[in-house]
Amino acid sequence: CCSVSTSAAEYPRFCLHQPTLVPCQLNHLFLLIHSTAQFTVTGPDHPITVPVGGEAVLPCHLSPRTSAQDMELRWFRLKFSAVVHQYAKGQDQYDGQMLEYHGRTELLKDDITNGNVSLRLRPVRPSDHGQYTCLFQSRVFYEEAFLELMVSGPFLYHVPSKL
Repeated sequence: CCSVSTSAAEYPRFCLHQPTLVPCQLNHLFLLIHSTAQFTVTGPDHPITVPVGGEAVLPCHLSPRTSAQDMELRWFRLKFSAVVHQYAKGQDQYDGQMLEYHGRTELLKDDITNGNVSLRLRPVRPSDHGQYTCLFQSRVFYEEAFLELMVSGPFLYHVPSKL
C-alpha cells in the first residue's frame, strides 16, 4: 500500500482505498489485528463458588484448541497491573505478583498444549471474592475472559465489645 513515515516531522501518509482515504498506520494495524485474530478465550459462564479455606480452580481455555506454551498468560483482578499469576517465556513469573497471592497460586499447565490453563488458588480468603481476568497474549494478538469467584462463609467478624 504505502510506507509508514518514521519521521515525527512528517504527516502520516495515506493509502487509497475505495471509497475513502485511510491513514497507513491505521490500515496496517487493522490488517494485523484482523489477520491474527485466530483465537478466543473462554472461562466459565457462571460464578465459581468456594468456601473460605477451600481450593478454587479457575478454568480458562483457548478456542480453537491452540498451544499456549509460547504465549504470555496473565491472571489479574480489576487492573492489568494487579497480577494474581503470570506465565511468560515458558515459566511462571512471580516478580509482579500481588503480595496477597504469594505462595497461594499455581498455574495448572497439564493441558497447556491444547490451550487449557486453569489457576489454582488456595487457601481461599474472603478478600479473594470478585472478578478475575484471564488474558492470553501471543506475539501479535491478545484476548481475555472474565470470571467471578464467589467466596462463601462462614466469615469471622470481630464485634467490638461495648463498655
